[in-house]
Amino acid sequence: MHEPMNRPESPINLPAAPDAVTRLEPLGVPLRRLAAILRRHLLLLALVFVLGSGGTAYIMKSLPKRYTAEASLLIEPRRTQVSDLQAITPDPGDIASLIRTQIDILGSSTLMIGVVEALRLENDPEFAPGNGGIKALLLGLVDRVTGESEKPPPEPTAKERIELAAAALSNKISFANEIRSSVLKVMVTTHHAELSAQIANEIARQYLQFKRQEKFAAMQRAHDWFQEQLAGLAEQARADEAAVESYRAQHGLIDLPDDGTSGAQRATSVARQQLGEVASQLMQVTRERAQKEAMLTQAKTAMVGAQTGALPEVLTSPVINQLIGQEAGVAGREAQLAASEGNNNPDLVAVRAQLAKLQHRIQQEMGNIVQSLSTEVQSARQQEQTLREKLDYLRGSVGQENTAEVGLQSLRAKARATRSIYDSFLTRATQLANVAGIQEPDASLVSGAIAPLGPSAPQPLRFVAVAALLSVVVGVVFACFIERMRGGYGSPEQLEASLGLRSLTLVPKVSGRARKLGMRDKKGARFSASLDRLRGYLLALGDARPKTLMITSALPREGKSFLAAGLADNLAAAGWQVLLIECDFRRPSIRAHFKQLPTTGLAEVLTGRTLGTTDTVLRQVRPGLHVLPAGRATGDPQELLASDEMRRFLRAVQGNFDIVLLDTPPVLPVSDGLVLAGSTDATLIAVRWEKTPRSVAEDAVRLLRSSHARLIGSVMTYANLRRAAQSTGRPTKLYEYASGYRSFGSR
Repeated sequence: MHEPMNRPESPINLPAAPDAVTRLEPLGVPLRRLAAILRRHLLLLALVFVLGSGGTAYIMKSLPKRYTAEASLLIEPRRTQVSDLQAITPDPGDIASLIRTQIDILGSSTLMIGVVEALRLENDPEFAPGNGGIKALLLGLVDRVTGESEKPPPEPTAKERIELAAAALSNKISFANEIRSSVLKVMVTTHHAELSAQIANEIARQYLQFKRQEKFAAMQRAHDWFQEQLAGLAEQARADEAAVESYRAQHGLIDLPDDGTSGAQRATSVARQQLGEVASQLMQVTRERAQKEAMLTQAKTAMVGAQTGALPEVLTSPVINQLIGQEAGVAGREAQLAASEGNNNPDLVAVRAQLAKLQHRIQQEMGNIVQSLSTEVQSARQQEQTLREKLDYLRGSVGQENTAEVGLQSLRAKARATRSIYDSFLTRATQLANVAGIQEPDASLVSGAIAPLGPSAPQPLRFVAVAALLSVVVGVVFACFIERMRGGYGSPEQLEASLGLRSLTLVPKVSGRARKLGMRDKKGARFSASLDRLRGYLLALGDARPKTLMITSALPREGKSFLAAGLADNLAAAGWQVLLIECDFRRPSIRAHFKQLPTTGLAEVLTGRTLGTTDTVLRQVRPGLHVLPAGRATGDPQELLASDEMRRFLRAVQGNFDIVLLDTPPVLPVSDGLVLAGSTDATLIAVRWEKTPRSVAEDAVRLLRSSHARLIGSVMTYANLRRAAQSTGRPTKLYEYASGYRSFGSR
């Protein structure tokens, strides 16, 4: 096994790798560098801006002008105040629904066809079918390319032309309505100002005519319905009234006037009148009968007591009073005779006989009165019985009459209701007939359309301004997209964030003449300044400065040999003792940078094919700089670089030089450089500016680290310093300050 070469005792303090997470932003295009990106893609932005705004201006100029005319309609349902006709007047609902309904009516195909027929728009080329358009243009282009002509469609009929023109017209109409406003604006846009105004006014006229006809038709339908209902109601009223008369005749009811009342308020019939009279008579007869019975009872009581001195009033009469007076006179004489004469006195006997005769006479008269009272009582009782029987009869008649009256009232109520409905319908029909001739539509024309003074579209300034703004936005997005999709590294920050290595410098691409002129040439000064930065970094390492530095790359043609030769020149010019060893046996390129190099080189040293010591093969191309070319390798290059002779050779030359630079092959195509990575003090990887793919550079760094390479940083080669400065957002002359300061210091 090959023994690894001993590393320096003092380790190299490598700088901390940048934090990739904090350096990269999500889009890959940091916002702080947006201005730099825009400056970098300024030509692209200008091109997009010119194409966008200029193309829009050209299109706007080539488009035909359109004119918009506007007519305003007041949508306000009117209710007739002559009579209450809510039954036939539609409910307008809320204003939003009403306006939406009117818009649908205004845009209906029927109304559009009416406008087309009124203005003869089917003959206007703007509304005629087959007048060009994108479809016709594409079909014509296909015909010209293929050389075949499609059979033209049949000519449309007159009806189809009107329908097609109506469909085209509906696309040229728009409506506008403010919230909580009843004014509806009808806007028509055509290629002619006068035509737009004519169409808008005709639409308003057709709409108002439609609303007027609609309302008149509603009135006519209501009138016809009323007439139909009136005929049925008249027949029903006659039938109901005939039923009332028939019922009255059937039940023998008196034809009393029907005043619409009932009960006590109505006039009484004959039976009811007789019933009242009989009831009144019965009460009177009953009262008289009771009085006579009382008088008869008193008279009978008085006769039993025979007390002529206290007869009741019922027994008093002129005859009885006269007899009582005579009795009193005879009784007085009797008393006188009885006192003076004896009981057998003939005068006394005669007086007493006369007195008895008078008393008997009184009793007869009283009996006659009692007999007369008895006869009167009997007569009163018979009269009362007769009246009671008549009253009962009348009550039965009235009851039957009441029963019949209930049915009659029901029939009469039905007849009255039918008659009332008939009268109401007749009144409404009359009112409707009077109102039908004065109906107005539920809308009115607020302002008619007039021909616009200027076109409403296209509006070039507005569209060009919008297109310019969009062009700027698209250009910015496109520039950021290009920046994001670039495969290489455009700035040191991107390189550091991707690889985790510090970017030491940017080396510009210069010619050999510029390198020779150095500070006397502007480009040469930039090249020297970039290498001065790298040399300053090596000086900053102090005692940890590497003695052997391997320079490699991920892929060929990335400037590693260019970097190695330039760094060797720069270090030697600064007084360093430098040895540049070319380790790329497959594609040697050092001879392109240095002339008059020996044909023998590293391959001959490692294989022992050289004559003399090692120092004899090292060619000093300028003071302080020795170069060892690759030579001609006869074996496997990888085995040569990994051999013990290679390690012994490096140990031998380290003591004679301040630094040994090894130009090794790229690490991805071949692994020659990887076998040296662990045997050198440090490794520097060259990445070509904006060319090396990011994934390739990341794979190269991963392979070097897995080979125990001590990576000290990366260098971007073949860089355009101006564009690189723009991509970082720094001043354009940032990378020129080093050369400028150097020139200033030399004065």
